[in-house]
Amino acid sequence: MLRRVLPVLALCASLLVVASPASADVFCNPKSGICTGDAEETDSGGSTGDGIEAPADKPADGGEVTCTNRGKKVPCRSVAGVWNGSCYVKAVKPPPRAIDPVWEGHTDGLIVTCTPPACVERPDQSWVPDCAFDRWIPSLPDPSGPDPEQLALRAVSQMDLNPIDIGIVPEEGPDRVGIVGMPQWMWVNEPVPNTFGPISMTATAGSASVTATASVDKVVWDMGDGTTVTCNGSGTVYEDRFDIMDSPDCGHRYTKQGEYEVTATSYWTVQWEGMGQRGTILRDFEAKANIVMGEAQVITQ
Repeated sequence: MLRRVLPVLALCASLLVVASPASADVFCNPKSGICTGDAEETDSGGSTGDGIEAPADKPADGGEVTCTNRGKKVPCRSVAGVWNGSCYVKAVKPPPRAIDPVWEGHTDGLIVTCTPPACVERPDQSWVPDCAFDRWIPSLPDPSGPDPEQLALRAVSQMDLNPIDIGIVPEEGPDRVGIVGMPQWMWVNEPVPNTFGPISMTATAGSASVTATASVDKVVWDMGDGTTVTCNGSGTVYEDRFDIMDSPDCGHRYTKQGEYEVTATSYWTVQWEGMGQRGTILRDFEAKANIVMGEAQVITQ
């Protein structure tokens, strides 16, 4: 079961298109979430007065302008500047001198002030200046392209990610009973790319493309008795020759007899990159199994 999608974007340094240090005006396309240089006031959107073009009511293709942060809609414009996909940005005017450390030794690019959305999402809509920070940003591709995060999500949807296939002893089934106090083994049964990774997909729109690579970081096993076991790999498949040995990497022991619902949650990390940007998407999926544990003397009888 899909429980959360948490996209994590890179810092402002990886999300803007810029001109030279001498060009302090920036146009931010709210649809693509990318900025580029030299904006002028227009009737469609106007200017923020700080060298950043305000978003128009409608983009050029007639669709609705929507700005989002981690899947939640946010204003495309605030007192802190224009939303660029990671923070609200304003060009620094006048730009710092070339010897200023903020340039990080670069002779091209632009210095902007980035303000994270948490600093402006306040009931009184006030801006907290201490939240802002100045950064040098390099040049990136054409800002008229598609939203790279949306392309990344499209690539993820093409992966058809699924929960793991649970491997466990004792096995599920009406005639399968484990013994209290004996070791249980848990593993990912026959892992394949879309249940454990790694798996990569590329989504394209015109000449733009974004590639996403996903893999499972860990599997957390809720054993149904109030305990959880975190396994960082796929676990070791149990074989009869192991007899009563403990699993070397993913095991458990029950202390009471009864029926237990075991839930295995696989946690995925998806790294995506394209159009000069990169980010992270987190997902997790659940699989369940039901096992029975009994006392040794009861099983003997």
